[in-house]
Amino acid sequence: GGEPGSWVAQERQLASHCLVVVFGLSSWLLVNAVWVELALLVEVAPEGYAIASYMAIALQCANVFPLAYSLAARRKDPPVPYTHSISAVLVLGALTCWLLAGHWHETMDVGGAKRASVALLALLFAGGALDCTSSVVYWPWVSQFDEAFSSSLATGESLSGSVPAFAAIVQSPAGDVANPLFGVGDFFRGMAGLMVG
Repeated sequence: GGEPGSWVAQERQLASHCLVVVFGLSSWLLVNAVWVELALLVEVAPEGYAIASYMAIALQCANVFPLAYSLAARRKDPPVPYTHSISAVLVLGALTCWLLAGHWHETMDVGGAKRASVALLALLFAGGALDCTSSVVYWPWVSQFDEAFSSSLATGESLSGSVPAFAAIVQSPAGDVANPLFGVGDFFRGMAGLMVG
């Protein structure tokens, strides 16, 4: 009588670990998705390859958000439940990715001198802030459970770079950026779907 129950328990444990891996995918999915699209972005961005430097600056500036979240969370009494913070990161991350899909290519005049990829950089900054903040939200949450789940989360986080990379390879086989199988907007919509899926 013990064996069937043992199998059920093992299957539930495996399913739980798989769910945590999938959950971990969302941690850096948006930022990684933007980077793997760089070859296509530079074809449209007025900055050309220099857009990579601006993207890096936008992401570095976004690093202040984990600190701001941690300081605000310490002053909150009672503390905000991790589930609420996680839900906010997921929903806002998917929304940011969806907005990227429709507006990544939009530019505007800056200082009357030249056009700049303001929408792309602003949304990347927002996405970077959310992805950075996920580190200070996801890990304390998973630490409440068996320590093995921390490995599952780490696996998911590492795959958050692999999944967009494989999707980008499918998008532009043999590196053919001139004739991708689907556009940058569709790519970002797919990533948004993954975040809420």
